[in-house]
Amino acid sequence: MIKKLSFFIAVTWIVVGHTQVNNTSPYSYFGIGDENQQTTVASSSMGGINAALYAANELNFSNPAALSTLQFTTLSVAGKSKFLHINDGNESQSASYTSLSSLALGIPLGKKGGLMVGLQPATNVGYNINEEIFDTEDELMETNSFSGNGGANRFYGSFGYTIIKGLSLGIEGEYLFGNINNDILNQRRDIAFNTKHELISNLSGTSLKLGTQYHKRLKNDLNLSLGVSLKLKNTIKATSEEYMYSSTRINGIEFHKDTVVSNQNLKGEITRPTTITTGIGIGKANKWLIGFDYESQKALDFDESIFHNNNKIKYTPKSKYSIGGFWIPKTNSITSYWHRVVYRAGLKYEKTGLSVKGTGDFTAINDFGISFGLGFPIGNQLSQVNLGLEYGNRGSITDGLIKENYFNLRLGLNLTDKWFRKRKIN
Repeated sequence: MIKKLSFFIAVTWIVVGHTQVNNTSPYSYFGIGDENQQTTVASSSMGGINAALYAANELNFSNPAALSTLQFTTLSVAGKSKFLHINDGNESQSASYTSLSSLALGIPLGKKGGLMVGLQPATNVGYNINEEIFDTEDELMETNSFSGNGGANRFYGSFGYTIIKGLSLGIEGEYLFGNINNDILNQRRDIAFNTKHELISNLSGTSLKLGTQYHKRLKNDLNLSLGVSLKLKNTIKATSEEYMYSSTRINGIEFHKDTVVSNQNLKGEITRPTTITTGIGIGKANKWLIGFDYESQKALDFDESIFHNNNKIKYTPKSKYSIGGFWIPKTNSITSYWHRVVYRAGLKYEKTGLSVKGTGDFTAINDFGISFGLGFPIGNQLSQVNLGLEYGNRGSITDGLIKENYFNLRLGLNLTDKWFRKRKIN
């Protein structure tokens, strides 16, 4: 057991150094970046349904009450590759990145409870946008380059317990931390020195999530599950440093000349309203399941003295609809391995809560995706290698905005074992 715990700690340190990824989306420019789905590879492959899911050998990142059914020590490690095709109506380009997406360890506590600790990237920032300004003779006069990187990570601990048969409760505590760097470089024709603006923000905050699940056996071996999770209203604090100075590059090395602005220890806050997720699922154990989730949240509230928000964007209530499920041809088949494989599929539609003003009025940035996945049993049949594929699009080219077509490839390793066994002496 000590060796296994040491392995988990070592992997945790590796993930801490790599969870902040260089995103490739222009939409990560706004606020504190793109929000990552808090789902396993299996859940993402089913459109993101999560609130009502439960299993003896699988973790649930959305509803801590699901840990009450955990019967095996479970280590989950996952990564994601994202491929983007970006189009503004006139030009298009492609980009991609690969990163670790989650690390979690779940431990059963008797027959009615379970505990989980984990680390995930919460938001990603990574963009590089160029703006060119021409004079009346259509010659390049000025260039503005916007770039950013960083994001926020979340470290959390969850606990779930069955209070009466079929009904379980759960609680999760989260600590958020990270940093974001945003730069604007202004270059003008016939001027030797550029003007650069830097904003470096360090983020920190805590949050609390509550969850409940209800399970009931119906006729014809059908199982009904209901789930609700509430991530309570919380505040993320930002401490920032702001600089503006003249600069030039010689042989690839940047040299500073005059510092015009130097503000340190700036304070700001982001208020995240309560997020409510409800879900329902129906199916047969180890055979099939179909589920539906609905998630809602009021508009985010940003302190504009710190973050570069302006009259070009506004935040509105967000919502997300997910539907999906799985099918196993024959879980105990001894004649065909492919009969034991888990086949998953799902759909999602999300109103992200971000509206951007282009050449016309504000346009809501919505996200639609279709997903598929496979769960390959390994070892003792409880462990799995999970593969997930997702294709979708976000945004619109309406009024000069940007549309993203994306393809996500997810790979997860779900290892299960009994860590705590009573020794038998013959």
